[in-house]
Amino acid sequence: MDAERGAPAESIRPLKIVFFPLGYVLAHISRCLEIGKELRARGHEVVFAGDDSSHPRSRLHLAKEAGFRLERVREPFHPYGWDRFVRHGWTASAVDLIRLGNWVPLQGIIEDQVELMRKEKPDLVVGDASISVSTAAYIARTPAACIMNAYASHFLSPQSPFHLIIPWYDRFLLAPKRKGAYEKFGVKPLDALSLLRSIPLISPDLPELYDPPSYFPHYHTVGPIWAEHPGPLPDWIGELEDGTPNVYVTMGSTGLLDAFLRRTFPVLGKAPYRFIVTTGGQASEETVRSAPANFRITRYAPGTEILKRSQALIFHGGNGTMYQALLAGVPMISLPSHLEQDVITRIAVSKGFCIRMKARRVSPQRLLENLKEVAENPSYREAARRFSEPIRAANGVARAADVLEQWAREGKPAGCGLNGRHHPG
Repeated sequence: MDAERGAPAESIRPLKIVFFPLGYVLAHISRCLEIGKELRARGHEVVFAGDDSSHPRSRLHLAKEAGFRLERVREPFHPYGWDRFVRHGWTASAVDLIRLGNWVPLQGIIEDQVELMRKEKPDLVVGDASISVSTAAYIARTPAACIMNAYASHFLSPQSPFHLIIPWYDRFLLAPKRKGAYEKFGVKPLDALSLLRSIPLISPDLPELYDPPSYFPHYHTVGPIWAEHPGPLPDWIGELEDGTPNVYVTMGSTGLLDAFLRRTFPVLGKAPYRFIVTTGGQASEETVRSAPANFRITRYAPGTEILKRSQALIFHGGNGTMYQALLAGVPMISLPSHLEQDVITRIAVSKGFCIRMKARRVSPQRLLENLKEVAENPSYREAARRFSEPIRAANGVARAADVLEQWAREGKPAGCGLNGRHHPG
């Protein structure tokens, strides 16, 4: 017992927690960073693991800049799949989900993660958009957790049309690729979806927007989590107070920004709005140079500061950006480019604060009409403001850290209690 507080020594022992985010996507690395900072402030050791942080498309350098130790392990090479999707659309994605060897060396990813877990001996590992961490943790006999948005978890619920497709895909396409890792470490294969259900899933969402799925017994809706880029405010930030209506445009790291800008410049350049664009490196220098006079473009800027000064948001349907806008009570137009963003967008539309448009076939004139509607019709702003206070009160980062601390101290390895659910073959 701790003599001063009377608390069990185990409850105050510093923990070691290793995060395995999808390092090429800003949303996945940034929310792990925010939780990691909270855990570090509580006295725990936090490590990040992923692919080459020096790659120009990787966001893992943000972990290093925040003072976290980085360990090198393989992960899916997201730029390959994303670039093919941008060029060729869903047809290429369907092919790439079958021919994973071109960009997802699953067996090697699992083996790297197992080796790192055995070396580091963490109290807990945390995956974000990872298809392998729970498997690696089961092999390494390590407690695990996963960060998963509510829309993604619903794909696995019995009510979803994907409920039958995903188990088939896992059994016939992913399980054979995991088999080599199981054989290397001498561990009997375990059903991957059962493994996922055996660990805590942290949803950085509001229950007011998503009903928690009953399919997952260890599901925790903690509240929104996002990160602000640490860079300074742009020199032109003062202009945003001059009375001209401001519209914030951002497509995160998984939107079709460059094509959107080139297509809409001729019409939006004549509109009575000022457009504030953060590119995140998703727009070419040529496109930026050709921007009309009523555009202000920067690579990064604190989104919440811009949204405080904005009448509307045009975005890609990203979860974190949506919550930033709702915190500021800003209505939005969404141009989702893939399935998950489309699910988020449809929920936003159903709540009355968003208009949905097609990313690849956006009509500039129709966009301008929709922009006038969300910016000038008060019902959209009123619908957005209804969520401002719940977001402000949620404290998702601290609640996520609480869940991870508790699970790490319980010490239950991934797959605990599932010994009878081995995967055939």
